[in-house]
Amino acid sequence: MGACRYQGRKDRIMPRANRRVRSRTLPVKMLLASTVVMLWGTTMSHAADVTDYPSLVEHARALATKPYEPRQVELPPALQGLDYDAYRDIRFRPAKALWRGADLPIEAQFFHLGLYYDTPVEINLLTADGVRRVDYSTDLFDYGSNPTPTDIDKSMGFSGFRLHYPLNRDDYKDELIIFHGASYFRALGAGQWLGLSARGLAIDTGERSGEEFPAFTRFWIEWPRRDAHQFRIYALLESENVTGAYSFLVTPGDSTQTRVEATLFRRGEFAKLGIAPLTSMFHYGEEVPRPSNDFRPEVHDSDGLLIHAGDEWLWRGLVNPAQLSINAFQAKQLHGFGLMQRDRDFTNYQDLEAHYHLRPSAWIEPIGDWGEGSVELVQIPTKNEVNDNIVAYWRPKDGLSADKPLHVKYIIHWQHDELAGPEYGRVISTRIARSNNPEGNHRYVIDFSGTELNALPEDAQVSADVSFPPHFVVAEQIAFRNRETGGWRLVIRGKLKPDAEKPAELRARLVGAEQKAMSEVWTYTEPAS
Repeated sequence: MGACRYQGRKDRIMPRANRRVRSRTLPVKMLLASTVVMLWGTTMSHAADVTDYPSLVEHARALATKPYEPRQVELPPALQGLDYDAYRDIRFRPAKALWRGADLPIEAQFFHLGLYYDTPVEINLLTADGVRRVDYSTDLFDYGSNPTPTDIDKSMGFSGFRLHYPLNRDDYKDELIIFHGASYFRALGAGQWLGLSARGLAIDTGERSGEEFPAFTRFWIEWPRRDAHQFRIYALLESENVTGAYSFLVTPGDSTQTRVEATLFRRGEFAKLGIAPLTSMFHYGEEVPRPSNDFRPEVHDSDGLLIHAGDEWLWRGLVNPAQLSINAFQAKQLHGFGLMQRDRDFTNYQDLEAHYHLRPSAWIEPIGDWGEGSVELVQIPTKNEVNDNIVAYWRPKDGLSADKPLHVKYIIHWQHDELAGPEYGRVISTRIARSNNPEGNHRYVIDFSGTELNALPEDAQVSADVSFPPHFVVAEQIAFRNRETGGWRLVIRGKLKPDAEKPAELRARLVGAEQKAMSEVWTYTEPAS
């Protein structure tokens, strides 16, 4: 249950001057470059005869009719029993990067098998001469203090890969997108530092039966053109109960975009399907006092879940719950959702290593009508910042049937300065003052800010619109101008009834004349004692 953070937390990039990148769609046949450049460490491969997305779909369809056969490899003694530090000591040699010195816009580097990365991943190249498998070699890696393994077949494979691209300056290729561990991947825009991850699929997240982690087991990377500004990757997803064909079109920029197309086939039984899952970390934020043993005011990769459904924008601030928390937000017309890092003020983090104020937000933009369903938010208790403890995904009402594949398309926007959200008031902070007196009320202080909202005159008719269940009592609700921020503040004083046995879902927003919405909807779960 939940999501392990697969990438070391210190794997960052240094931010440099922003540079916007032009993007355009190129025909597949133009993306396949000539092989004038000698193919590096590769072997001709049939790789299930996959040469494009339709052939990958047919391959995934055929696999769904067969029992699952997990890919396994016996690691040599030198790679068995590695701890975290020993595994991190195995580093790819940048000078050995695929396409290094070939005057192409991207380079590829690869991750070694070991530790909990024990599922071999086959990586292929789609070239003008056919499909070629990237061969494993110990020459590609610096093993640090570890002994160099011997007698390993070149077909052993890797545990993942990453593409590098000059995001921030022309003479240096930064990490652009990383695929490493199960179906996890994450991308970066200009000036960003590695943060939250996306996943190919979520199966039974938060279920008592335990979560299943489908994995990308094979990749096909299209050979890039010299003038390319977009890059195509195909991937085969497999697990005991599902197969899938994936296409990723990566467009670098200030907000890098990953256009995803997936066709899913049911192979076995499971209870819950999560589409376009995002995973992040939330240790603590502004709504609680910082731990006495930590100098940092806040520690998180994301601070809220944003949903746009119908004509409503909804904001749910993240928490580190005392126990597993699952919330479902129903939607008939989903326009988008995402895990956002809205707070960009370094003074609220004070972390010169992690740079949480530069972590990207990830916004999911559905392509086409996704029908009815719900955005589910899973929050898992954590005592530190090491592991991801936040998961958000779309759960379609009809799920995935055994006799019909599910086809979805969406774009992931890896955002920094330009965040998705309404033009009017957005929640910028939530602070809670809890009464120590059982007879007293808690205070929920929500600050809103936005171009339209902040431009209102002092005497504008703005009021608080608050909804709550019968087992919660509100003593006061008031909205007023916050002269320090230029925005507006909404304050709720209230508490659960003494006999309340279940949590209370609170909703609040700012409204103007005739109940016109002046802000997105703030939501919060007041836990039962």
